[in-house]
Amino acid sequence: MQHDIRPISAAQTRPLRQRVLRPFLRLAELVYPGDDHPLALHAGAFLDERLVGVASIAPEACPAAPEQPGWRLRGMAIVREAQRQGYGAALIGACIAHARQHGGALLWCNGRSSAMSFYTAQGFVVYGHEFDIAGTGPHYLFWRVV
Repeated sequence: MQHDIRPISAAQTRPLRQRVLRPFLRLAELVYPGDDHPLALHAGAFLDERLVGVASIAPEACPAAPEQPGWRLRGMAIVREAQRQGYGAALIGACIAHARQHGGALLWCNGRSSAMSFYTAQGFVVYGHEFDIAGTGPHYLFWRVV
């Protein structure tokens, strides 16, 4: 199945970030560090013309390997009805290609513990111990070579 993945603006990611990840925050509170970086990529997954998934990356050193050119994945979200249909993998693929094109060596994120099977299926490994992010629960640092 071919997935429709396109660049979108940072502002276009926020309603879906809110709906899926942080419904208790206002849209203005969903501006992430790196969203406005000139090399950032905000990728949208579309089903027909409906935005069903988002992911954002920007250059940021990975705590697991700070000497390597790292790219941080943030705000990865897929609407429930589109999960387990390959949209997440397609978004990760677009992020990897973008990071590689811009000299990145690693892609990393603070991912929810409940998403561990997704991230490991995409080639990520866990670094360190589980930690809690207030309001969103337990997380791990995941990273992978691009």
